[in-house]
Amino acid sequence: MANKKPRGRETAWDMVLSMSAVIATVGVIMLLAWRPQEEVKQSVDYESAVASAVIAQTWPISIPKTLPTGYQTTSARIEPESYGETGDIRWILGFQTQSNEYVSLWQSDGPVRSVVSAATNSAPCESTETINEVTWQKCEIDKPLTRAFVKTEGDVTSIVSGTAQWDELLRFAESLVLAKP
Repeated sequence: MANKKPRGRETAWDMVLSMSAVIATVGVIMLLAWRPQEEVKQSVDYESAVASAVIAQTWPISIPKTLPTGYQTTSARIEPESYGETGDIRWILGFQTQSNEYVSLWQSDGPVRSVVSAATNSAPCESTETINEVTWQKCEIDKPLTRAFVKTEGDVTSIVSGTAQWDELLRFAESLVLAKP
């Protein structure tokens, strides 16, 4: 043990050797424990959610007439509106597009400003678009990327939003029809 350096006399080379040993150990552990992760896309059958929403709601529920090719339903629910008063309800449909973007429909009878702010990530609405002879506000924000069309008819606010391109959101909004009981 005569070669052992007294404590406090270690060199930078000793630190490099120690760090190399630690990094090699961590690398071996990571190689042994690594498992490839597949992205799980959970699809939702929204027909039953639509039927429940139509029965439970007093205002018209909208749905897309037909889903574009490659769309996968990721959410469909009717729930209490967390941005409104007790008794306010929201209907949400969410889809992943073929290009892995997101498109959603949010309908609510909650307070317009609160609902729009929540559904659009507080995106400014600076222009309008006429869709099926109805004027919608057009809202966009970069971070987090959100594009949205917003309309209010009576007590119900409808918002088509997502990360998809404007033309895809427009086609989705154009396809909306009232759900039948």
